[in-house]
This record gives sequence, structure tokens and C-alpha cells, in this order.
Amino acid sequence: MRDQQYPYAELQVTFLTPEEGGRTQPPWLDDQRYRPHLRVPPDDMMLGVEFVDGPDGPTPVGIPVYTTVRFVYEPEISYSALQLGAEIEVLEGGRIVGRGRVVRR
Repeated sequence: MRDQQYPYAELQVTFLTPEEGGRTQPPWLDDQRYRPHLRVPPDDMMLGVEFVDGPDGPTPVGIPVYTTVRFVYEPEISYSALQLGAEIEVLEGGRIVGRGRVVRR
């Protein structure tokens, strides 16, 4: 169930393989504990999100998956860069672990 206090976006994301610089263990996107940042290049603004829905179990790497993120710092931080069709990067610290795009706002 979605918490209406926080805005959401749906993404199509491909997590990088370890050989590409991705995580050594795939993230679990369906348990609301994965909280990386998103970035919309070329902007360097780091947008904190919480993954709230996605594949059951460990997320497959190297193939696109659909997922939902919650904007955890809105309205204090503007998430306006995450427009429909925007290309995004998923970051843990300064490391890119995934790439994708916004498919619904």
C-alpha cells in the first residue's frame, strides 16, 4: 500500500553486473529497505529515494526491471528533474550501480 504522504515514480532500471562496477550482491527492491540516490545526468544533484516495489527476491542484474520509488525528502528537496522519460543513474555513495529511466510520475 502506498503512503500518500510521499510522491512516487515508476522506473525501468537495469542494475550493473559486478564486472561493470555494480553491486556484488543484487538489491532487494520489494522490502522498502533499499535507499540509494538517483541522479539525472548531467546534473549532479543527488535525490534520495526508497525503493518500495519491484521484483520479488533479489533483483536480476543486467536486465531491465520495473520498480517504484518514493521521494523521501520532498518537499524539502525538489524532485522535478525526475520527469517522465528522464534518464537516471542509481548511485550508492558516488558509485553508479544502475541506469534507467522514469516511466511514470
